[in-house]
Amino acid sequence: MNTELIINLRKYQDVPVVALSGDVDSFTSKQLQKAIVELVQTGKLQMIINVAKVHYIDSSGLGTLIGGLRRVNAQNGRIAVAGPNSKIQKVLNITGLSKLITLYDSDDAAVRSLKA
Repeated sequence: MNTELIINLRKYQDVPVVALSGDVDSFTSKQLQKAIVELVQTGKLQMIINVAKVHYIDSSGLGTLIGGLRRVNAQNGRIAVAGPNSKIQKVLNITGLSKLITLYDSDDAAVRSLKA
């Protein structure tokens, strides 16, 4: 299994997007955690986690998303997850994480919701 994770930080309509590519697992989830923490520390409390290019996510990756959600929620922020493929969406649905974090088809849909 390829355990590489590439994180591309960008903005979409002034909202930070953490675009992930690869696997989010026990070997790579700390990279995601670091990206979320750095955004929160710089006052970015609304963000999109784009998972369109994520091939695999395990319990460590899910735990990292939950930890990021808690950190952001504690400061009245919001996280939106954009672009999950059917495999990732199934994992998020089965684990119940999709009830805690709203899933969107695109960054555009996520931004509209965050700015509403």
